[in-house]
Amino acid sequence: MKDTLCAICGGSLQNQKVTIDRLVDNRLYLFENVQVQACDSCQEIWIPGNEVERMEQAIKGQIKPRKQIVVPVY
Repeated sequence: MKDTLCAICGGSLQNQKVTIDRLVDNRLYLFENVQVQACDSCQEIWIPGNEVERMEQAIKGQIKPRKQIVVPVY
C-alpha cells in the first residue's frame, strides 16, 4: 500500500485493521482484522487486492471460517 493521499478528498491515508461486512445472496459475511488504508478526513477506505481476494475466496467457500455467530434478523 504505497499511496498516502486519498483519491477522493486528498486527505492522509493511515494503515488500519477494520471489520468489513458483506451481504451476498442474503448471507452476511464478517471479515475481521482486514488491513486497509483509511482516510483521516473523509473516512473512505481502500482495500488492497490481496485482502479482496481473500474475502472472495471465503465467500466462495474456499476458506473455512474461524467461527460462526448467530445474528437475529427482524
